[in-house]
Amino acid sequence: MGLQRINRIHTLRSMKLLILVAVLLSGIGVPTAEAITFRQIPATNWVHVLAGDADTYPSARTRTPQLPAKKLETVSKFDVTYNNFPDWAKKEVQASLDVWAVNFKSSVAITVDATWERSKSKEILGSANAGSYFSSFPGAPDPNLWYVSALANALAGKDLDRNNPEIIIQVNSEAPWNLRTDGTPNQTEYDLQSVMLHEVGHGLGFSSNDFYEPVFGIGTLSTPTPFDAYLQTLDGRRLIDLPSPSKELGNALTSPLVWSGPLGTKANGGVKPMIFSPITYIPGSSISHLDENTFSKSGFDSVMTPILSAGEVFAGPGPLMLAMMEDMRNKPPTGVILDLPL
Repeated sequence: MGLQRINRIHTLRSMKLLILVAVLLSGIGVPTAEAITFRQIPATNWVHVLAGDADTYPSARTRTPQLPAKKLETVSKFDVTYNNFPDWAKKEVQASLDVWAVNFKSSVAITVDATWERSKSKEILGSANAGSYFSSFPGAPDPNLWYVSALANALAGKDLDRNNPEIIIQVNSEAPWNLRTDGTPNQTEYDLQSVMLHEVGHGLGFSSNDFYEPVFGIGTLSTPTPFDAYLQTLDGRRLIDLPSPSKELGNALTSPLVWSGPLGTKANGGVKPMIFSPITYIPGSSISHLDENTFSKSGFDSVMTPILSAGEVFAGPGPLMLAMMEDMRNKPPTGVILDLPL
């Protein structure tokens, strides 16, 4: 290659470099928004609502249906992907989401993946899981806690994961549902809208990320949620301050627990609400619900107990649950937060 040709190549490269520098300096084609940093882990804990009747669960009672208030402002939008759902069931799902759309505030659309299929147990009416957990995102009240997708997006003001749904729900296709969709199931039927109100609540953040090993009674809470951050033992110890994994935490998960959030406590008449934590740990039910014996007769506030009785109907999430959800949008009291190992 001749010297003259080499010089021409160098000149062209220099010109390209100068053009690139000029573009960078002028800001043309360069993104101005700062990159968003956060941590994300998959959600693996499924939470259930169980079928009950007067013989199996004497504490369960049928309640008179109550219609939600009309003309409330819609403060969020839900987009649903239905898998195998019959048309009548889609209407029940949509009715429950319409209720949540006026009770859960988010500028980011909430995507729900709902599947109609046989549950692994006939006692399970419905199950829910979050798409993911997020921490350390802009807008997180506590960067050390792990927020479910829908709540994280609501706090961040943007979709942190556009490729996956915020809520995943499975509904037992073989349960004896009220097919009339009239809100008046008889004593052998279950109300799908009530089940969906319950399960969507879990997907929006009403759930623990604990794990219990039953053979040795070891409890683990390595990635605590804001729900976990407000749980206390009766002697005032925060669940997330206990060593994890440990027998001590395992004992706490099978002992009385209460909610310590100020808004939830106020909504419960100034008394810290009892959490469902029976002495025998029940996967999918323990910790992530209000106590069945305490709240099964409390009207609206019993929507987040672990058992739905045949004939039982709910038309809204209830003031206690909404107050607890609002607590989770605030930073919990300071303390030792257990985090992912480095």
